[in-house]
Amino acid sequence: MADSYIEVTGADFAEKILNAPQMVIVNFATAQSSACQILEPEFAAISKEYQGRILFARLEVENQQELIEQWQIDGIPTLLFFKNGKVIHRNKGIIMRDKLRRLIEGVLLVS
Repeated sequence: MADSYIEVTGADFAEKILNAPQMVIVNFATAQSSACQILEPEFAAISKEYQGRILFARLEVENQQELIEQWQIDGIPTLLFFKNGKVIHRNKGIIMRDKLRRLIEGVLLVS
């Protein structure tokens, strides 16, 4: 785990994500996926840039079928942007740092 984001599980998802006072970006990923391995350093770097403004979290999808179904995760990696317990944006697949930064800034502007 990186210092700039938290790891969440099904047991603490509601408490840490849905009840968070700020916007949260959750990376639904698995260590076995090469796409997730490509996204991981991008996610870690951008989470450091926005530390204190946005909460970043990673959910290991293995053994989390209930959350996968609840949030309609149909591919990994998937980033879900939450605000006030609701999904306000989603991005499926690899996204590089510059594009992710622009996406975050756009979501912040409209939310």
